[in-house]
Amino acid sequence: MMNPGNPRKARRRISLGGMQCLAALLAMFGGALSTSAQVDTVQVRIWGSQQDDRGVRLIQLADGDLLSLSSTNSTSTNQPEVWVQRIDSNAQVVWETTVSDSPLLQPVDAVEHEDGRITVLSMRYASAADGYDWHWQTLAPGGTPQSSLSWGTVAWDLPLRCFDRSGELWSVGTTYASGSGDVQWTRHVWANENWVLSDAAAWGTEQEEVVTDAMIVGDTLLVSATLEAEQRASFTAYDLISGETTWTYSSVWDEPTYSVALDARDTTVAGLMNVETADGIRLAFVCLSMSGDTLLEKIPGSGVDVESVDLQWYTSEDFATISMTEGLGLGGEELLFSRWSAQNGAWQGGPTFGTPWDERPASMLCDASERFWVLGRTDGYSNGRDDVYLLQFPDAFIGDYWGNVETNILETTLSIEADAIQANAGWQVFPNPVSALFEIRGYRLGQRWTVFDGWGRKVAEGQGSTVDASPWPVGMLWLVPSNSDNTNPMRALKLNVVR
Repeated sequence: MMNPGNPRKARRRISLGGMQCLAALLAMFGGALSTSAQVDTVQVRIWGSQQDDRGVRLIQLADGDLLSLSSTNSTSTNQPEVWVQRIDSNAQVVWETTVSDSPLLQPVDAVEHEDGRITVLSMRYASAADGYDWHWQTLAPGGTPQSSLSWGTVAWDLPLRCFDRSGELWSVGTTYASGSGDVQWTRHVWANENWVLSDAAAWGTEQEEVVTDAMIVGDTLLVSATLEAEQRASFTAYDLISGETTWTYSSVWDEPTYSVALDARDTTVAGLMNVETADGIRLAFVCLSMSGDTLLEKIPGSGVDVESVDLQWYTSEDFATISMTEGLGLGGEELLFSRWSAQNGAWQGGPTFGTPWDERPASMLCDASERFWVLGRTDGYSNGRDDVYLLQFPDAFIGDYWGNVETNILETTLSIEADAIQANAGWQVFPNPVSALFEIRGYRLGQRWTVFDGWGRKVAEGQGSTVDASPWPVGMLWLVPSNSDNTNPMRALKLNVVR
């Protein structure tokens, strides 16, 4: 049932050219469902261009905005780069930027600092001898790249998470410096307009430990990892003051088990795993006290493969998971959202979202307003390439009733084939959002502009640095600049038209 203290507000529903996403409700974990006429609306954003673009992680920002990290190949070099987008509470892009380090840079996490700076942690390719290293790029509050640095050993070093702890930058990942996978952390302090390495340490056993998630709670570093030799999941607490291990949990099932993610709320830690059972892949979870006591272990029953990806607490006694499944009849890989009781492990409902194509989640976030966001990728809306796929749920209780989920795609930007996200920015629009007259700063005589909607349909075209948006439709549009001879392509600009 819905939480009576959390009534849903009426939501605007928009249809774009008949483009639809199918929504179905999962009943595979049991429980009776009503046929109430209540309708929940899931908002969808899809971003991408001519190559692969994949959502990686969502980060909550202090003012209620979110940061979306994606990996993009849609650049002039066709090499993996970091695509950063600041998104407001309505899933509209506030600003975006790309970060590169040839030949490869893939984002893993980001953190906002007290003064509004943002540091993005990525994995970079160092060399054939050194393998992969850690890379940090600090952005100004408005998204402008500032300082950058990297760290690594003469072995593979794989970054995963980063945190701001009392003004210091902490990062966690896996290192192979000892010849086996170990938990690695680094600590940086801000000095001379850049992060300076202050301390670093690694923990591990003689077997390979691959870190899959981490978080800092007070003076405790919580880490989830997979013990590759034993094929077991491990959740460990490290005291950052003493540098000692406080407790460790290892999965109890005989089948191969792999850690996925963890989250903590109040005095309880929830750990998410995937288990290769005789019947197929199943998600599993464990609830632990902050002192390491096991409160709950469970592999829920299921009739199809369920590969979990992330989890988030949404009350002190309930958490949600996002998974991928192919067994629910929507035509391919689908996103499965489920709610669980931390008291007894009971499934509490949740829908699945998909199309005849493939959608795979990567990250889930419960924001400060208790809405859920899911970031991932889809290959069904462009030229067969992957695109960033973002869902916004009104709250955790979506899918309480059978058939009550409506999915609305509010924006697609796939028809715009900008040459490179990192290409010459050239122009700036002021103000933005726009309602009537606005200015194109950086405009030069002889240049032209064309305005498209999210489907690539032409809305307007012209010349001049002062433009009137009054006749244009409300919503997100693209302003594509060009020179008179169509040379030197510049970056397309997003316009948020309001009334």
